[in-house]
This record gives sequence, C-alpha cells and structure tokens, in this order.
Amino acid sequence: MRRALAAALVGALLATACDAVRIPGRGNDQPDDRGANDGPPPPPPDEPVPGHSVELPSDSEPDDGAPAPDTPEPSDPAPEPEPVTDPAPAEPDPATLDPEPAPSEPEPDPAPIADPEPEPAPAEPEPEPAPIEPEPEPVEPTFSYHPAGVLLAGSGAGSPDRTVFAPDMVFPIQDAFAYPQSQVWNFGGGVGGGDECDPRNYEYPWRDNFCETRSSRFSTPFCPISGVHLGQDIRVGTPQGCEQLRRTSSADRRLYAVVAAEDGVISNIGRYTVNVRAGSRIYRYLHMNMQALEVELNEQVEAGQVIGYVSKDFGGTPTTFHLHFEIKVNTAEHGWAFVPPYTSLVASYERREGGPGEEVPQNVAVASTPLPIPEGAVITEGFVSERTSSGE
Repeated sequence: MRRALAAALVGALLATACDAVRIPGRGNDQPDDRGANDGPPPPPPDEPVPGHSVELPSDSEPDDGAPAPDTPEPSDPAPEPEPVTDPAPAEPDPATLDPEPAPSEPEPDPAPIADPEPEPAPAEPEPEPAPIEPEPEPVEPTFSYHPAGVLLAGSGAGSPDRTVFAPDMVFPIQDAFAYPQSQVWNFGGGVGGGDECDPRNYEYPWRDNFCETRSSRFSTPFCPISGVHLGQDIRVGTPQGCEQLRRTSSADRRLYAVVAAEDGVISNIGRYTVNVRAGSRIYRYLHMNMQALEVELNEQVEAGQVIGYVSKDFGGTPTTFHLHFEIKVNTAEHGWAFVPPYTSLVASYERREGGPGEEVPQNVAVASTPLPIPEGAVITEGFVSERTSSGE
C-alpha cells in the first residue's frame, strides 16, 4: 500500500514540474504561462487503512528539481495475508452417482436413396394417318383389240411373237380413227363380200392380219408358213368418209393424212409404196395417193410429219381404201426381216389417244366359222381372178 501511495505522489510532482519546462522547437519560444493548476487534478490518495498512520509528504518542493525523498517505511508492517487454499474435493459416493448409460447401438447407416426414376419422355404424338387416297376411277379404254397373232378363223396362222419391235414409233395415221383388220375376209373383201364402206368395218375390236394367207411366195421367219401377208392392214375414218373418198377422184383424195413413224429419210418411192428408213428399221407404206405425196426421195422427215394420204393405189389391182403398213428390222438372227407390227401399233395408238386399249378375252370354244375361199381364187388385198407378184 505504501508503495502505491508513494508512486502516486511522485507522479503528481512530476506532472507539476513538467508544466513549467519549455520544450524547444514546439510552436514559439515563450515559456508556457499556464498555472500549475491548469492541468487535471491528481487522483485522490487511497483511503488510509484503519489502525495505520500515513505520513503525508511535505508541502515544500525539492530544489533544483531533485527527486523527492523516499517515503519512510511504517514501523509496523502489515502482516502478509495467509494464502487461502481450497479444500480438497470430497470423494463422491458411488451409490449416489447415476450409473453410466450403456453405450447405445450405433444407428444404422441410412439406406442409400435410390436415384429417382427418370420421368418418362413425353410420348411422340401419334402421326396423323395419311389421308386415304381415293381409288382412281377406272379409266375407260379408248379402244379394244384382239390379241396379237389371233387371226380370223380360216384366214391363216398368226405369229406367236408379241414383241414391240418399234417401241417409240408414232402411229402412222395422223388423227383419224383407225381399225386394223383384214381387207380380204372383212366386208368388201374378195372373200368377205359386201361393201367396203359397210359400218361394221368401222367398229372395234382390232384384228391382227400379219401372216394372213396370200397367193404368193412371200415369207418371213416370224410366220409359221410361207405365202403370207407381210404387214398390217388399217382401215381409216368412218363409213361417211369412205363414201366421200369413193366420190372423189383418185388424184384429189386427201381426207386422211399419213405420217412418218420415226425420224428418218425417204429411201424409196415405188408405184404404190413409200419407204422411211430410220436406222435399223424400215417403215413401208402402201396404197397411198401416189399423186399427192408430201415428200420426195431422199428427203429427211421427222416423226409425225405428213408424207401422204390414204387411198387405194395398187398399180391397177383392185383393193379397198386402207393403209398397208410394214416394219422391216435388221435382226441379229435373220438379218433384214419383216416383223409383226401389230403390238407396236397398239402401243402407239394408246399414246396417240392418251388412254389404254383393252384386250378382248378369247373364248376358243366360240370361234367364228371360217369363210370359204372360192376354189382357184387369187388372194391379194382384195378378191381378184388374176395372179399378182405383190405380197399384198
């Protein structure tokens, strides 16, 4: 305690002495004229301990700034307090202690959380059913025809070959109705009798007459016998047109135009024939009006170009109004040979008419009765009594 009081007094004296000391270099050089009491008052001394006397320091300050003498020790020092020791803790009574809890079973690890089921992808929308296309209406056939090689009963044995030998050819009649058929066994022919302008000659179905019997020695590898017709006869127009041609002079018959079947050249002009050479094919036209041809020998022609007109020119031999049409092909097996033109005519007529033809079913049990051929008759394109070298 005394040490604390002495320290307090010394601190107060030092604070008073410092106020009168000028510190050079601070502001101005004038001494600080503040009074000794301008500073904060010293802290009050500790309260004296009862029963002990405390000597107060003298009011006089030491000269020349000498330190104050130590405060004299009191004669009876206060006894040092005995250290207080904590009593030893009492041993706990085991009976009063709560028993230690039994170790708890470890909690089992939580079951792993399964990944959530992925949400199903949205179902693809059902495609809209395709619109039901209406069934096309059946196309009406533009014409009808008997199968290739099926000739009129008793007129000959037709060719079994159904090859289209000229798949791209143009139909040889420009725009008139056409009726391929026999000119000998039909009305107006030498065997059929009657009138060539009979309306029954201008009706479908068509009839093949390639390989039809003729009084000649002509033959082709595509016919089963020799002495045959080497082309297809085509009746043209209407019964009224037939009558009109009959009334017209032979030089002026220009009612039904005949055209080139392919691009080619006019390679031959005979008494009643015109040939169009087109590469490995030769198209041969017979019985046109030879006085009104639209082409000249060696002239280049295009498919569909008019070359002449339907008539009945035959070098003086009677026949009917029709076009005789042949196709001669340079074949690998037989060289140049006359081939069946019927199937090529069917295909080209379908193209010209813009619609299909209808093949007529054949009933063998109901075959037509063959017409009798007069004994000794010479058969050409019509019924004549004298022999001719033509293959018509």
